[in-house]
Amino acid sequence: MIDTLHKLTTIHYTIRGIELDATGSVSPGWFSRIFEHTRWQVFAMDDFALRNRMEGGVARAGTFEYGVPLTYQDDLEIATWVARVGRTSLDFGHRITRIRDGAIAARARMTVVNLGPEGPAPVDPVVATFVLDEPAPRVRPWPEGDRLHSWKRQWVVRPSDQDSFRHVTQARYVDYIDDTRWFAAQTGEPAGAEGPLAALSVEYRRETHAGQQIQMETWVTGDRSRAYELTRRPDGEVLARGQVVEADR
Repeated sequence: MIDTLHKLTTIHYTIRGIELDATGSVSPGWFSRIFEHTRWQVFAMDDFALRNRMEGGVARAGTFEYGVPLTYQDDLEIATWVARVGRTSLDFGHRITRIRDGAIAARARMTVVNLGPEGPAPVDPVVATFVLDEPAPRVRPWPEGDRLHSWKRQWVVRPSDQDSFRHVTQARYVDYIDDTRWFAAQTGEPAGAEGPLAALSVEYRRETHAGQQIQMETWVTGDRSRAYELTRRPDGEVLARGQVVEADR
């Protein structure tokens, strides 16, 4: 359904069992997949405001805020809108509402670069008229300074990490962050973080492919916040970086 006056698109969605993690609730990685699925779905709608106004796009960054946990067969309403328009990029806003009580489960801001035949291309100026002032997460500034209590792990990218575009899918970077905080916590490192998150952000800088050796470093940036940087080995090129904020307990 699309509200042609306000350019707010909504779809309905039901949580499946495969989307639950070991805690019995939807993980950060699966929230990212649900939002991506939503964008694919709304672009397939004949009356979507941006249909045929973008030749293609690639995710540049994502910022997520988490509310109530979701579990099996929760029925949802997912809203999508244009939150910002730049010269060659735009931000999509997303909101997941649990239908039975109206509680907000997650909000997201996804920055997507508009692609033409030869790379980034200017966004159609009319898209700026679709921007809505709906609540969406603010982009978190990157924490400069010392990397306190740094901890690192290395692994090889699997073929199953790749998507139909033959590079690591954007949701897998969220999984990498979520996995790293757990592994660090299991070793007793201060950079580890377990339990629910209040927020997560990720910036996609370079493509990653199956067979590459990669390293993720995490370090302490606050009482409840941690930073993450993914690099390719052995050249050290930064592939992605992100942050998490633990929920109050």
